[in-house]
Amino acid sequence: MVGLPLDHPVVSARIGELYRLLAERGWIEGKNLRIGWRAWGASGAELARAAAEVVREAPDIIVVGSSAETAAVLAETRRIPVLFSTASDPVGSGFVRSLERPDGNATGFSNNDPAMSEKWVELLTEIAPATRRIGVVFNPRTTPAAGATYLARLRAAAPAGGPAFETLQVTEPSAIDGMIAGFAGQGAGGGLVFLPDSFTFRHAALCTAAAARLALPAVYPFDTFTVQGGLMSYAGAREETAEMVASYIDLILRGADVAELPVQFSRSFELVINEKAATALGLVLPASLRIRAQRILS
Repeated sequence: MVGLPLDHPVVSARIGELYRLLAERGWIEGKNLRIGWRAWGASGAELARAAAEVVREAPDIIVVGSSAETAAVLAETRRIPVLFSTASDPVGSGFVRSLERPDGNATGFSNNDPAMSEKWVELLTEIAPATRRIGVVFNPRTTPAAGATYLARLRAAAPAGGPAFETLQVTEPSAIDGMIAGFAGQGAGGGLVFLPDSFTFRHAALCTAAAARLALPAVYPFDTFTVQGGLMSYAGAREETAEMVASYIDLILRGADVAELPVQFSRSFELVINEKAATALGLVLPASLRIRAQRILS
């Protein structure tokens, strides 16, 4: 169950990758495996409807992407195993009792540990040293618990005399540009941190376009943003997450108890920088970031 159209390039690539990884583990579509894909649209009502439909089909396992999808499916079932791939704060969101022992019907992964908040602040101020105000962008409906968790870590990570933080909560695509424009209009020295959020991920192009138009340096939680013109992203490596998801699907289909499979965070991370975006902002890419970046887009 995914929050983007099935023909979206990101979704298409991940579907193909999952089929390949499952085949390596002996699970072949049409032979000993049947996979049904569900895209849920854009609204909360569509998400709830899609979750209910998936649960009614009574599959052996439900794989979801974000925290929003996880919450919707768990509202419908506490029996069918649910595997999430990018839930940002699974304990705070109530998906699992603990990371080590979920003790329910859900477990999974995240490529954005809240501890990464410190890295986002570090990277943003390193590429844009003039940053004195940071707007933290997220949708409180799709990432309610994560918003509080990440905000606390962001503030704790800021050095004494460092940048001040302002929450920029946005719930509609049409409000993204105006919200960011309002923040930019408060004075110079502004920068943005986008939290892991299925809403902003879905509307990545709108987010990066607004940041570029208003000349605000920004750091994003997924490379999807950077590919679409965003300045930089820092997140867990996507390839590692795909491997872990396939491994847990394999274990659950072979009889493993989902309640005993620990939640795992990425162990490797990827810094992606869009040099064209940096140039447009008048920023000089420091050598320290060039060396550390896994990819530099031009």
